[in-house]
Amino acid sequence: MIRALVSARSPLVRRGLAGALRGDERIAVVGETAPAELSDAVAAFAPDVLVEERNSVADGFALPSVVLSEDARRAWLEVADAAGERGPLAILAREASPEEIVAAVVAVSAGLVAVQPRTLAFSRALADPIERNEPLSPRERGVLAEMARGSPNKEIAARLGISEHTVKFHVGSIFAKLGVSSRTEAVTQGMRLGLVML
Repeated sequence: MIRALVSARSPLVRRGLAGALRGDERIAVVGETAPAELSDAVAAFAPDVLVEERNSVADGFALPSVVLSEDARRAWLEVADAAGERGPLAILAREASPEEIVAAVVAVSAGLVAVQPRTLAFSRALADPIERNEPLSPRERGVLAEMARGSPNKEIAARLGISEHTVKFHVGSIFAKLGVSSRTEAVTQGMRLGLVML
């Protein structure tokens, strides 16, 4: 029997997670707690697996954990390089199904690291965009630098001496090459790859 401790800010979310787990005969929910009391609960219940709703996974407990995050892609990138050092861990989107949550608990209790396919595919695209695609051109790097300053397209066009239409074209190309879908993601990924400095 896998002893699971559930943690979330909302009592309603805690009950929902506990209910999903109680539907599987392999899992026993030993307790439910708010994040503020999590340390005491871990000490008191000595769970095999911790199931918690949280955004960052950087400062989690050193025991098998299933983390439901608002931004599973970002959470996975936080630990992808150190997953082996951290130990068994599953990162799921907050809207994960009961079946996915149960499967993740079983996986981490067996010593595995688990992530939903859509999260892993997106993370791979972010991990090696320059190896997977052609690098940014000097003009695209210039546009990305302006994006990092928060400049709108019209201002970027004026500063670089190009048309707004050309700026839009470069922005679309940057998104494709970096594997992102927003300006914020493009700037974040550009900083991560050393393409832009703030």
